[in-house]
Amino acid sequence: MNYDHQARDDFDKAARKALWRKAIRWLTGRPGHLLSYDEIRAHLSLRGQHSLGLKSVPLDDIIGSVGRYQDFDREFLPTQTHTMERWISVDKAHYADKVLPAVDLIKIGEVYFVRDGNHRISVARQRGQTFIDAYVTEIDVPVPLTPDTELDDFVVAQERVDFLETTHLDTLRPDGIPETRVPGQYPRLLEHIRAHHWFLGTQRGEPVPWKEAVLSWFDDIYQPVVQTLQEHGILASFPDASPADLYLWIMTYQWYLRQATPDDAQEAGKHLLSDTPLLPVRRLTRLLKQAPWLDEMMRRQEYAVFLAHTRLHTAFPDADLRTTLPGGYERLLEHIATHRWYLGEARQAEVPYEEAARSWYENVYTPLVQFLREERLPQQFLQHTEADLYLWVSEGARQWRHDSSYQLDS
Repeated sequence: MNYDHQARDDFDKAARKALWRKAIRWLTGRPGHLLSYDEIRAHLSLRGQHSLGLKSVPLDDIIGSVGRYQDFDREFLPTQTHTMERWISVDKAHYADKVLPAVDLIKIGEVYFVRDGNHRISVARQRGQTFIDAYVTEIDVPVPLTPDTELDDFVVAQERVDFLETTHLDTLRPDGIPETRVPGQYPRLLEHIRAHHWFLGTQRGEPVPWKEAVLSWFDDIYQPVVQTLQEHGILASFPDASPADLYLWIMTYQWYLRQATPDDAQEAGKHLLSDTPLLPVRRLTRLLKQAPWLDEMMRRQEYAVFLAHTRLHTAFPDADLRTTLPGGYERLLEHIATHRWYLGEARQAEVPYEEAARSWYENVYTPLVQFLREERLPQQFLQHTEADLYLWVSEGARQWRHDSSYQLDS
């Protein structure tokens, strides 16, 4: 018996349903495409694979394909006309009660990808089946996949696994793990930690353990920013953005500001907008321009980094080296580096960084600050810190010596 007419009618109905579903997804914004196994595979950290043999698999759990992911939608309705003849031939076999071979699937987590049998799965779903026989190969990965998974969700999940395996923050700081739903953010956070690790080592003049650098970044940089965002209600203003997203936006914005000259500082926001595709950042940049607390927050963060580099708060718990001057902490670090060089010249040997920092604090900074107190300068400049006054006086004296030397030589 010829079932050609019935099978063609079934294909037309399936194709129309696919078109309607596409229109609904366009209106609602809900994704409905099949996942590409190759794209998923590119982000996988494989831990091995093994055969599960012949299984009865729920059709709803098949969400992707190895090679035909563009020919069908997530419900395996046909979206391309070139699939029609093969689809019709499979449907006619069902009408004729022919036994079709089992399909070939790859299992990842709770979901399946079609290696062979896309048309058989499409016809089976259109005919109302809920299960299909399949030879299954399971791939072991650390990231769970569910039938609701989208590619971006999977990429973020894999990046999160890589981030935690590299930082171990899930054990070091389990209550404050940075979270994001945006692909690429976890690698950027790792870049921040690696840069902090390098900077710590450079400032100390010796290798810094990775674990110590991770904790220093989290405790002295990341967490203070998040706490400030919470205190000022910024997190509540951006419910779709995580604290980690906002942290990265602010760091990027501040980086642009620091790179800009006074004449083109307004371009910083434009650069951030062009580099960050997420719409909420537009409101964030407007907010940052009107946020008087931002400079204070960044100074507090810079102070934390300064203390992490010098460890002066460990040797001198009561020390207060806060500065309000632009680039103040970098200038203090330059003073310490200069003092370390002089110590090395006097000893004819390299001086450990922490020892040089302690020596600078005891023999250079503290005596000058004590003199300023005796002269009652802090009471005359209440808007500035003792570290501000130290920098003004010490650098002013250095300039005076330079000018005097120049006048004597001339």
